[in-house]
Amino acid sequence: MTYANPTKYGLVGLFAVLGILAIINAPADTASGFLSGRMLDLHLVLELFAIVIAALVVTVSWHTFDRQKDSSANALLAGFVVVMGCDLMHALTYEGMPPFLTESSTPQAIFFWLMGRSFEVLTLGALALGLAPHWSRSVLLGIGLVVLVATIAVGSYGLDLFPTTFVPGVGVTPFKAGYEYVLTGLNGLLALLLWHKAKRERSRQHALLAFSCLFMGLGGFAFTAYVTPSDFQNVVGHLYKVGAYALLYRATFIASIQAPYAALQASEALVRESQARMNTLGANLPHSVLYQVVLEPDGHRRFTEVSDSVERVCGVRVADVLRDPVAMYGSIHPDDMASLAATEQRCTETLQVFDCEARFCRPDGSVRRMHMVSAPRVLDGGLIVWDGLLTDVTDRIEAQEARRQLEQQLSEAQKLESIGTLASGIAHDFNNVLAAILGNAHMAREDLKGGNPADVALSLDQIIKASDRARNLVDRILSFSRRDAARRQVQPLLPMLSESLSLLRSTLPAGVQLIECIDNPEASAEIDRTQFEQVLLNLCTNAWHALGDQGGRIEVGLDTVVLGAAAAMPLGLLPGRHVHLWVQDNGSGMDDQVRQRIFEPFFTTKPVGKGTGLGLSVVHGIVRSHDGAIGVHSQPGQGTRFDIFIPAPPGGVVPATGPGAAAQCDAGRGQGERVLLVEDDLLMSAMLEKLLVRRGYRVSHHSEPEQAMAAVRADPQAFDIVVTDYNMPQHSGLDVITAIRRLRPGLPTILVSGYVSDELRARAAAQGVHHVLEKARALDELVNLLADTLRPAGAQVAEA
Repeated sequence: MTYANPTKYGLVGLFAVLGILAIINAPADTASGFLSGRMLDLHLVLELFAIVIAALVVTVSWHTFDRQKDSSANALLAGFVVVMGCDLMHALTYEGMPPFLTESSTPQAIFFWLMGRSFEVLTLGALALGLAPHWSRSVLLGIGLVVLVATIAVGSYGLDLFPTTFVPGVGVTPFKAGYEYVLTGLNGLLALLLWHKAKRERSRQHALLAFSCLFMGLGGFAFTAYVTPSDFQNVVGHLYKVGAYALLYRATFIASIQAPYAALQASEALVRESQARMNTLGANLPHSVLYQVVLEPDGHRRFTEVSDSVERVCGVRVADVLRDPVAMYGSIHPDDMASLAATEQRCTETLQVFDCEARFCRPDGSVRRMHMVSAPRVLDGGLIVWDGLLTDVTDRIEAQEARRQLEQQLSEAQKLESIGTLASGIAHDFNNVLAAILGNAHMAREDLKGGNPADVALSLDQIIKASDRARNLVDRILSFSRRDAARRQVQPLLPMLSESLSLLRSTLPAGVQLIECIDNPEASAEIDRTQFEQVLLNLCTNAWHALGDQGGRIEVGLDTVVLGAAAAMPLGLLPGRHVHLWVQDNGSGMDDQVRQRIFEPFFTTKPVGKGTGLGLSVVHGIVRSHDGAIGVHSQPGQGTRFDIFIPAPPGGVVPATGPGAAAQCDAGRGQGERVLLVEDDLLMSAMLEKLLVRRGYRVSHHSEPEQAMAAVRADPQAFDIVVTDYNMPQHSGLDVITAIRRLRPGLPTILVSGYVSDELRARAAAQGVHHVLEKARALDELVNLLADTLRPAGAQVAEA
């Protein structure tokens, strides 16, 4: 609180000085008629008023709010306990008062008067000089009481040790007058010091203390020349003392009561304003709810704060939630209660951040998905308070799902574009394969007629090699075009790179060189193979188109690098080991304007009909989804280089997996087991039947599913295993297996299909199918799968 207008204080000081000058120069018998016979009573009233003010100063100082901040209260507490006691003894020992400890007398009253003024000066001096002690109030009060008791003892029983201060009929002695002048001078110095401090700190408290010292000092002049205690100057001097005390109390009240109270009011206003802002913020959150829930030791939960937005977001009223937490928790979808309760229990035990999603059933019948996150605080008594935010993320999840579907459609559309680009090369490869198969088959038949078995065997070997090449080509096409869900696993990148480049080589014209730069053939990363095949084919196709009709060179490299912070941060990566895959060409390159837009969907520099502008956008999305980064460096006429960085797995290199045990060794021959073969393709069924019979199995083949089911219906125990094609007219292989399982539960089954997707594997597993086999690998793996299914490893060991 700042001090008031200095002009106001100046006028008050001026009138105080003029008043004391008038009092000093007035005759001693002024107002003697009024004072005669009333002096004792008037003196007692004035002193009691001063004692009450001194007591208020002590009381207020004792109850100061912040004693460490307002150290003046410490000095006033200790000093004015003594001042109050001295004033009380001065009133009780005034001449004419009944005996107290000893006979009352004017010298005794003057002693306590001087002691009271002395401790008043010492107290205010300590306050002005910043020497107030920082002890506890009990210690300060005790010190003040000890000093007071000692002062009373000296004034009551050792007054002869103190110089004479009053002589009856003569008046005050020079010692007493000099003592008063010293006190007056000290009060004047304190007034100047405190006024300077008030101006520097703009403190109203110090300004009032300065005027208290001024009034006390001016009043001292009135006590230097009276002859009898009833003189006019003595009486009016007491009025100055009362005025000084009143100013002192006012200063103490401002510092100890009024200022803290004003600060408290301001703080409460800030709290109310802050609370109003928080209420407004909570009420205006479009999709979120601020809440505070208390978890008591007995497991009972209660909401202590809920923002008004809960009615808009969750459809429940604030009052209902605060009264009964079931209004909120009862809205949680029953299927989500178990997971939410488990998460809450775990977070309560570990005091970790609660983060969970659950479905809320609104009163209007709609179901919304809510994301809840809250942080715990432990209060006294074991209470756990969770301060949290509930957000309706339904629209966001639906938007993410729509985005995912659009991205999938975008990726599939780009795959079709890539397949169209590779179509001529694929057709060329297939024609070569078919020519090799047909040519060697005709030559084998001629050699067979001519009786040349060695040449027949050679032609058959060439047919098998050509067929393997055709099978691998089909596998690569299916792998690239499949729509299975992304499956990431840590794997070496070299096999993926080699197969993708093999598919690409059949497409590139003779004038384009495709060069492999494999610096680390064992580089591994957690990737989805199909997606990265698409990345590689897109980048290489883009490089091929950049070369134009004149041809050129495309380099594809693979390595493992360690990126430091300086290299990783611009790419948005964390420092550490990364797999580095790059594609570089020496084609036309691009300028900065084109380079900044190449990853935008549908942006292309190719003529209409030559590209959709999706290839590099898909590449960018796949790389980012693998927590990687892609960079591009290009200059017009100097070619283009794409650098892809994927975080390397912590375990380092993952060796390439070789063929499984089933493909490496030939299982034991059949032991006459009965196989029900269901296959509508006569060429395929004839080959499989001949293969199984050669390996010791008894085969019953049916080309129609109804015939196969009728055979099982006639004798459910007639077969040991069922091998069925998946894609057949009228009934699928899964339909056949389901029908046969009704007739004979537990009958082993193997499903064969020309195209095996993740969805088909999942459906087959759900129906208990033992194995799902691709037709292209039936010749190599079917016999081994039969042995594994009919005679598990443990049984084979026992038979051996």
